[in-house]
Amino acid sequence: MGVIDEKDSSLGELRRLASTLDGLGEAVGSLSPDLDWDASHEPGESPSGPGLQEKLAVLREALSRPDVGITPQLSPFAATGHGYALADRTLGVQSGEARAGLEELAELGLLRRELHNRVHVCPKCSRCQLNFRETCPNCDSLLLRIERLIHHFACAYIGLETEFANGLEMICPKCRQRLFQIGQDFDRPHETYVCDGCKEMSELPAVHGQCLHCTNLFPVLEARVLDIHTYFATDLTARAIELGRLTGLQVADLLFDPKARLARFDYLLLEARREFLRLQRHEGVLTLARLQFLVRGEPFAWFQLAPEHEIKDLGRRLTAALRELDLAAPSDAATLCLLLPETPEAGARLLAQRIDEVLGHLDLQSPDGEPVSGIWTFQSWREAPADLEAAVEALRGS
Repeated sequence: MGVIDEKDSSLGELRRLASTLDGLGEAVGSLSPDLDWDASHEPGESPSGPGLQEKLAVLREALSRPDVGITPQLSPFAATGHGYALADRTLGVQSGEARAGLEELAELGLLRRELHNRVHVCPKCSRCQLNFRETCPNCDSLLLRIERLIHHFACAYIGLETEFANGLEMICPKCRQRLFQIGQDFDRPHETYVCDGCKEMSELPAVHGQCLHCTNLFPVLEARVLDIHTYFATDLTARAIELGRLTGLQVADLLFDPKARLARFDYLLLEARREFLRLQRHEGVLTLARLQFLVRGEPFAWFQLAPEHEIKDLGRRLTAALRELDLAAPSDAATLCLLLPETPEAGARLLAQRIDEVLGHLDLQSPDGEPVSGIWTFQSWREAPADLEAAVEALRGS
């Protein structure tokens, strides 16, 4: 199978991306956290609201609190009755207003929700400062009271207790007999609502919600139920912080290895092919430099066996040493490849010397404490290969 296989969805996506850009170095700059790019706002983000850096700071807080997350606290004056002290302060908003930003981050997969509470809110303004009131279902009057019913066994009459009251005695309004003892000649089956406005009795009153903020009156069944969450970091949280962006993280994962903080080799091959195409149209030079890690003269799988923090440290230092158009990617666990457009072999060798100095400062060792060394090889092109696809495939296999 060729390197650029249309059946490979990942490479297909990369190919479409590459075909729309003149100089993928600019795209690399837009995805790499170590290159200079304008990250003041994400696409579609309102400059007047919390900015990208504030949202990234919230993600850092979530990442630093893996056990408790970003937890809400009761706040009676907040729109939802809950505030997020840490997030509200970080985003520079009033108590509880950080919830919208936290929900946005959760929708992006950057935070995980865990149910904390549920509140009822106004269907019009979405605030929870509500009053629930009972009214007469017949005339909508608020003049409701609860009164007990009396059931007279002798004549089977059922009426309000006030109908039976006659001074200190209880007299049935139907048969005029005196009631003596509950359970023997009468009982109180239940209570009922009585409207003093229209005198109607009802088992259940009409219940309405009244918003204390916007004055909206609505049937209680129309009140919205709002879930209040605690927010925890996800697998993408650290990735967003590392790349300095909130979106495009999945595409970035196709391009860059989050562990090594270097390009993926398939992406380097795609760029190599594009540089070969450029050499077909314009004069230039392209150099590929390979660094193989060795222990006792044998290839050593450093990218597989080294601690993650050492791999990230190397990736950060390499990125700082390269130009924006250059790419560094592990081709296998023991080999690092550098794609250097517009760089002759002599320039690549000077870069290799600088990288050797970086490696010397890192003092790389195997898990057994053996020193890790490296050997460089270089390959340059001043014109495109006759068989472009075969040349790219040869880079993969070499």
